[in-house]
Amino acid sequence: MKKVILVTLIVGLLVFTGMAVKTIGFAVSTLANPFFVTMKEGGLAKAAELGLNMIVLDAQDSPERQFSQVQDLITRRVDVLIINPVDSDAIVPAVLEANAAKIPVITVTRPSRGGVVAQHLDIDNKEAGMLAAIAMATALNGTGKVAILEGIPGAPSAVDRQAGFVNELKKYPGIEIVASLTANYSREQGSTVAEDILQGNPVLNGIYAHNDQMALGAVRAAVAAGRLGELKIVGIDAIDDAQDAIRAGEMIATVQQQPALQMAMAVVAAQRIINGASVEPKVIIPLKLITIDTLK
Repeated sequence: MKKVILVTLIVGLLVFTGMAVKTIGFAVSTLANPFFVTMKEGGLAKAAELGLNMIVLDAQDSPERQFSQVQDLITRRVDVLIINPVDSDAIVPAVLEANAAKIPVITVTRPSRGGVVAQHLDIDNKEAGMLAAIAMATALNGTGKVAILEGIPGAPSAVDRQAGFVNELKKYPGIEIVASLTANYSREQGSTVAEDILQGNPVLNGIYAHNDQMALGAVRAAVAAGRLGELKIVGIDAIDDAQDAIRAGEMIATVQQQPALQMAMAVVAAQRIINGASVEPKVIIPLKLITIDTLK
């Protein structure tokens, strides 16, 4: 009996001192976007599978709020920080504070432009823009006028998605870009900006949006203007609403970047770091073009 009690005490001591559940902090830019909700869910599922705790804090697209939330996670002494930055520049002071506290940092979808980051997980955003351009050019048979709804100004994803699309369209001299305006990855802004573009361009054949939220905003504006039938609309992210829009004939394509897989891989990397193992500095998640044919 004494041996049983002693073993129990030893096990309890091990759990208390060296085998306590490790905690990951996830500072996400916004949970108003279904893409990041999927990312969060993928991370929580993988964390549960690996026996890790994960705290999720939503910055609601506020760099100031995200900085405060990262400070909170540092105060809580999380074992690893996973950050989806609202802004790649604004997040740098928070990353530096985590570095000073010796808490490893992983970034997803948007990088930090400063500080030490153990791993960054992302897609090839230029490739995403290129795939969107191919879908647009194919739908237009190489001829037409198109407009672009851009993401957050200066964000690496927006810069690369623009470059990939524009460079690929250079192969199709019959396609002209007649407008390219910022809508900040927002469905509401996408609708407002698309409405202005439609008013200023009585002839328009396509709209490319840097993400599905803006593409769906463009769908809303086109429906209101009675011009959806003349437009080919392409987005990026493959959120459920966009896939439904493709099925309904409102969009022609989107680019899937697998947010659940991306976050699951980030959590696996966090566990490796906790266990003292090395991780790759950069991981690229495969892309897939989604059209009505792939959804059948």
